[in-house]
Amino acid sequence: MKNKTAARSGYALSADGKFSIQNYNLSRPFASFFPGIAGKYGIPMWVFYVNRGQGISSFGIKDKDHTILEFYPANKSWQTTPLQGFRTFLKISAGASGKTYFYEPFSRNTEKISSSMEITPAGLKIIESNEEAGITVSVEYFTVPNDNYAGLVRTVTISNVSGGRKKLQILDGLPQIVPFGTNNFFLKKMSRTIEAWMTVENTETGAPFYKLSVDPADRPEVVHIDAGNFFLPFSKNGILKSIVDPETVFGHITDFSVPFNFLKTADFAFPVKQSLRNKIPSAFCLLDAGLGKGEKAVFCSIFGNMRSRQKLNGELKRLASFDYIAQKKHENTGLIEGLMSDIRTESASRAFDLYAGQTYLDNIMRGGYPLVFKAGKENAVFYLYSRKHGDLERDYNRFQLQPSYYSQGNGNYRDVNQNRRCDVWFNPRVGAENIISFFNLIQADGYNPLVVKGVSFVLEDRAGLQKSLEGKIAEEKMGGLLLLLEKPFSPGELIFFLEDNGIAAGLEHDEFLGLVLSFCGCIYEAEHGEGFWSDHWTYNLDLLESYAAIFPDKMNELLFRKKIFTFFDNAESVNPRGNKYILYNGQPRQLHSVSVDAEKKELIASRKQSPSIARAAHGKGEIYRTTLIAKLLLLGANKLCSLDPNGCGIEMEANKPNWFDALNGLPALFGSSSCETFELKRLFVYMAEAMKKNDMPEIELAEETIFLLRKCTALLEEWEKDGDDMRFWDASASLKEEYRRLTRLGFNGREEKPAAGEINAFLSAGLKKITAALDKAFDHESGTYFSYFINDPEKYEVHGVKNIKPLRFSARPLPLFLEGEMHALRTCEDAAKAKQLYSAVKKSALYDKKLKMYKVTESLARMPEEIGRCRVFTPGWLENESIWLHMEYKYLLEILRSGLHKEFYEEFKNLLIPYQRPERYGRNILENSSFLVSSAFPDEKLHGNGYVARLSGSTAEFIHIWTLMNIGAKPFFLNKNNELNLRFEPVLASWLFKPVKRGARYHLPELKADAIYGFNFLGGTWVVYHNPGKKDTFGAKGVKPASISLLDKQGASRRIDSPVIPSPLAEDIRQGKMERIDIILA
Repeated sequence: MKNKTAARSGYALSADGKFSIQNYNLSRPFASFFPGIAGKYGIPMWVFYVNRGQGISSFGIKDKDHTILEFYPANKSWQTTPLQGFRTFLKISAGASGKTYFYEPFSRNTEKISSSMEITPAGLKIIESNEEAGITVSVEYFTVPNDNYAGLVRTVTISNVSGGRKKLQILDGLPQIVPFGTNNFFLKKMSRTIEAWMTVENTETGAPFYKLSVDPADRPEVVHIDAGNFFLPFSKNGILKSIVDPETVFGHITDFSVPFNFLKTADFAFPVKQSLRNKIPSAFCLLDAGLGKGEKAVFCSIFGNMRSRQKLNGELKRLASFDYIAQKKHENTGLIEGLMSDIRTESASRAFDLYAGQTYLDNIMRGGYPLVFKAGKENAVFYLYSRKHGDLERDYNRFQLQPSYYSQGNGNYRDVNQNRRCDVWFNPRVGAENIISFFNLIQADGYNPLVVKGVSFVLEDRAGLQKSLEGKIAEEKMGGLLLLLEKPFSPGELIFFLEDNGIAAGLEHDEFLGLVLSFCGCIYEAEHGEGFWSDHWTYNLDLLESYAAIFPDKMNELLFRKKIFTFFDNAESVNPRGNKYILYNGQPRQLHSVSVDAEKKELIASRKQSPSIARAAHGKGEIYRTTLIAKLLLLGANKLCSLDPNGCGIEMEANKPNWFDALNGLPALFGSSSCETFELKRLFVYMAEAMKKNDMPEIELAEETIFLLRKCTALLEEWEKDGDDMRFWDASASLKEEYRRLTRLGFNGREEKPAAGEINAFLSAGLKKITAALDKAFDHESGTYFSYFINDPEKYEVHGVKNIKPLRFSARPLPLFLEGEMHALRTCEDAAKAKQLYSAVKKSALYDKKLKMYKVTESLARMPEEIGRCRVFTPGWLENESIWLHMEYKYLLEILRSGLHKEFYEEFKNLLIPYQRPERYGRNILENSSFLVSSAFPDEKLHGNGYVARLSGSTAEFIHIWTLMNIGAKPFFLNKNNELNLRFEPVLASWLFKPVKRGARYHLPELKADAIYGFNFLGGTWVVYHNPGKKDTFGAKGVKPASISLLDKQGASRRIDSPVIPSPLAEDIRQGKMERIDIILA
């Protein structure tokens, strides 16, 4: 019979959140991944998959240097996964003839073979039905949670769907598995040489243990490797035999295309002899099955990593059990669904509800999930599950998942900061933790380190802890424990230590950690990374706004009274203009803007504790601490002194651009951005309002801060008289350089209390300068704002061989970027002006009329390639004219926040991912992409296709949108008597309300007709809006909250005939004491 290829693939989203792709091998290629979350007491495994072959393309622990199945980028994975990924070979014989039929599932699609892929937040399943063979094969994958090892479970079910009996011989597994200790460099550069170290142990148990014999590093000392990767296959009859030598299966077919030896005979015999050394091994299991009509053969495999062979063998009986697999599958699903339940939503749009959960989960993966310990009187906040984004499409990033309990990972300052923006909305117990940690990473010069590492703790009160642990821990084990705690430790390391040393304190792990941490200090670990971005400080304003929305009653104390804010100390510093303004190939450029200060580096290294926190006494005294308002004032002055020579944008003076990373060449062109000028306006307005609200309190400021503020104010007063932006630039830049010299090693430690009027004068004068700057960024012709500028030195002096001193600049705006329009909307106080700007943007080339979406840039064709890599990319791809989802969502957020509610819902279904056509989007419509190909791209077939999966800042923007839609911008507020009140102000379209019948769930007896919308408030209180008329909650005819019913967690109820929930009920809700809130809209 001649095979014909199946004609088409198809997509479907089910109500339970399962996204299915029919004939996935024929659909547009995409790449995605598992959550990499194993619970507090689990070891995470990273797993990547594609829609080719049997799905899984690569997996391992920690990072790319600890793979179990080798890592390849997406384009290579689409090619390699069908051959180098999981394989299943079947020999099927049926009927009296006993004729054998060979079949490899998931290798091709024909008219009589159909396949499907089912994607859920917690795992993956593939199914193939072969009508001709009368066989259906399903493979299900998930990672092991809540256990002492990292593992990937693969369950294979083979069903006889024919009318007769069949005899099967089954060979299943991986053609190649990476022995532990083989890093990515060896796999990519020395894969042949490294085979000499490879060995397979433990085959006699049926659970082969793969590792290098010793560490292959070229050094005098020999380091033996104890840990290893393992393969554990089993069926209902017990552990199956494993084949670890690929040659016994494939013979000399080294591309693994055909299992030559398996096919040579009708009945393949388990190899008598296998090579266990000197080659990259395999991980196959062999079994025979006789299946009657409707019968199934089921077997499982666990691929994982264990700390030792002995530990693996001690666990085999427990692991090789279907009951164990079923329990772990249930736990894994429960773990992921439990995390997503924080943002549980019930509307008339099931796609929207499901998308909210998936987006929240993906946000956790980049920003982390807060775990709050009760540590004495205070809360200790520890973030689980975060990691730097890195996957098959972000192949450039070195992601890391800490292989321990309480796993945490590294991340970039901006990414982690953004993704934690709304955490206090979902867990108020987080409090001001993120404000403190991210503001404390801001340096004295207003910049910050790039890499945010995991939080660690160190023991500060040894005597107090010893006293608290008396009678709980044996005396002979106390010393070792205290020794561990006196050096920086993570919670996971502490729990591993307890388990490895058999220490039982008679407390649950969380309780024990809370006890220990109450005697410890917290260390926010970070490292410089590379350069300084001009926008990183701006995301801290979002954290402040989120905190104020939940804790308006605590803002005064946080801003003015808590002297707990410090400065990150960095040996890398920004060079003065005289060192970085040079001639390069005869052209003026700004290069080598950041360098290492050797004296500072030595000073930091000499500190025994908290070395990267700035000190008084010029770096040699105690840690310098100040208030948040003092730090904000210093930050504002630093940035005001960074306005460009045209008096418009904030300079990119430190090797890096801003949010738009792909303008990497712009700093060399003396580039600047109005985006940060808008944010500077926001900062100055915030400070001015805070000072006014708190009756201009006295503020202690460092002597160096006073110096900068007073001198800056004098320069602003001069500028106000002469309007000379160039002169202000030169003088303010010199002032900033002088301030940096004063604080190079630290603060002197002396403080003053300037008069309130002096601070007010600085803020007032600064706002005038900023307002004038933003007027310059406005393009009167188009009604939009320019985001970026090249500042060309038109006249300059040459000093020495190549250094220059500019005397005059000319500013050249780049084409429109959506980023600038977003910032303009964010700071627009006038609804009419916001509407004008929105209309102007929609008329501009930023709007993609075909896709009805917004491009991140206009055409960059007339720009020089020197502006950065975005100019080199094909239009419509990556950061050149694509639909960059993060920025588009930022823009959508500001449309909503500006009060353009009608316009927001006009854009809603065009812009949000769950409403994209999957045939065009090319992937799961519950998962975000970094960008969608715009209609500017030459290949029309790809227009609207999403690429670079999930770990995008768009998750933070959607969650923020979700809070504004459901709750409002400032739910908690203080009334005229300074009492805490709560008011819900939803912005929901009528079509989001789900009609419910009388007697149905959520229906209120007093309502004849009802339509409801439900959501989880503060992570634990279920709120239901009742909209009997099914109307919008905005606009002239919109309905608003009229009456409220409260049900607390003790079952007591109360009704309030008002839209405002008064004190103390508002506080009870904030503390999570309410079970449910029903709000009738009228």
